[in-house]
Amino acid sequence: MEQSINLTIIKLIGYVSSLMAVFLWFIFIFINPYAEVTNQSSIIISMVMLVLPAGLLAIGVSLNRSLLMLLAFIWSFPYSLYMFLTPGIFRLFGITSLMYLLCFVLFRIIKIRF
Repeated sequence: MEQSINLTIIKLIGYVSSLMAVFLWFIFIFINPYAEVTNQSSIIISMVMLVLPAGLLAIGVSLNRSLLMLLAFIWSFPYSLYMFLTPGIFRLFGITSLMYLLCFVLFRIIKIRF
């Protein structure tokens, strides 16, 4: 019983962080208050570095695969760190990446305990 509750909380953290990253990406591309025009290469690079890892994390959470969660963190971390060091709302990308790592660590702890 306790394991299913803990696993549900981890899944909730994972899904929320994935959705938050996608939502922030939409703001970054379409409503960016810091840039008037976003060029095509920025859209593609940011999608590959922010949206695809969010999707990978959601897949890893739904399939209970910690390796996919770790890969999502490793993949998103460099770009998220860059975004974290910028001013404004896009600092939250760093937090979403750290939430990916939190999901991985908590999932591994539960797997070891049970």
